[in-house]
Amino acid sequence: MQKIVSLALVGALSCVNLGIAKELAQMQKQEVVKSGSLGGFKGDSKIFSGEVNVKMLFKSDSYRPFGGALVRFEKGARTAWHTHPAGQTLLVTQGSIYTGTKDGIAQIAKPGDTVLCPPDVEHWHGAGTKEIGEHIAITHEKDGKNVTWLKLLSDEEYKTYVQAAEKQAKE
Repeated sequence: MQKIVSLALVGALSCVNLGIAKELAQMQKQEVVKSGSLGGFKGDSKIFSGEVNVKMLFKSDSYRPFGGALVRFEKGARTAWHTHPAGQTLLVTQGSIYTGTKDGIAQIAKPGDTVLCPPDVEHWHGAGTKEIGEHIAITHEKDGKNVTWLKLLSDEEYKTYVQAAEKQAKE
């Protein structure tokens, strides 16, 4: 009887080990995520102003605690105020991305520029009034959360930040 129980235990442990081995092997495989396979969406008017399109590029998982998306802002479109508990990196790919922080700093980023958003900094980003803006957003997660949305950036706030960023860019 003891031999049967021992053999059953060895068999069960072998299955568990095999499962772990398969999971580890899967984690070590390089993967190609086909363009468009994760879908996308139009920006919700509760967190975006203007026309915004988001195309998911990759999701976070056990070894990569961040996800990525290609975000396109039409002229005048932008995010609401928001923060990221673990930060965000924006890689500008097309047009101009305007960004502003609650402390009044406004900046413009062009293709090839990178915007580094530290954790918990209240900010917004989007296009200017004259051209579209597009960026790849790499957003880190903390405790399963990647963003905290706040109130919409008003038209007046937006105009003030855009003007400040354009003035600063000329200096």
